[in-house]
Amino acid sequence: MPPRGIVESLSDQIKLEVDQKLRATAYGELISLANWLSAAHGVKISKSALGRYSQDLKAKDRASVLVARDMRDSLTDRQAIDLLVELGTLRIREHRILKRLEQIGYIDLGCPDTEASVEVPI
Repeated sequence: MPPRGIVESLSDQIKLEVDQKLRATAYGELISLANWLSAAHGVKISKSALGRYSQDLKAKDRASVLVARDMRDSLTDRQAIDLLVELGTLRIREHRILKRLEQIGYIDLGCPDTEASVEVPI
């Protein structure tokens, strides 16, 4: 396993602040972030180390967005499937009702294997 980066070795609170600052600057402004870490927390870090961490954070953020989007799309797919199942159930019920109406002589469906217009006596 490669050694942990200096940002990864920071406390959770400082790392959270670094993440927020990177996101707020679109994962840039590495020199000012390095200066802030040095001044505020006494942490000396190179622009290259921050750049690597920034790229990793950006990749993780993109992956999170893709997962969230996929979950949202899956939810939409599930809703469509639920509606199609409900529609199928209604069509089966409609068919059974029409067959029962035909059995009691209220309507004549004609050929049982083909769809026909329903004639309702007046």
